Amino acid sequence: MVELYRLDLILNLLVVPRFTIVLIGMGTILESGEKMRQPTKEEVVDKLKMILQGKLTREEAADWASEYVMQDEPNISDETVWELLQIVSGVDLKDGPDEYLHVEQDVMDWITKYSD
Repeated sequence: MVELYRLDLILNLLVVPRFTIVLIGMGTILESGEKMRQPTKEEVVDKLKMILQGKLTREEAADWASEYVMQDEPNISDETVWELLQIVSGVDLKDGPDEYLHVEQDVMDWITKYSD
């Protein structure tokens, strides 16, 4: 499978031989015509856990989830995963200059709700 590059690195596309990446809206299509693989519920919950552990910023998690949520034709068939991706895509929303809309307790509640 072709490794996907961050959207801001696509500018280097012309110097990457053998690979063709086509962007349609915000969706990333692989050379084979396949859409990005659907994440599992566990992978999305792990992103929330990583925020609380300080291994991932809220902005990084939101950017990751937004890659799926903002696609013109999302490839998400699991409704629970879709709901979680929407939640994570907004985890970086601010309520003020230095305050997030969703506090850490919200993140913990989501982890509890969506964990098996």
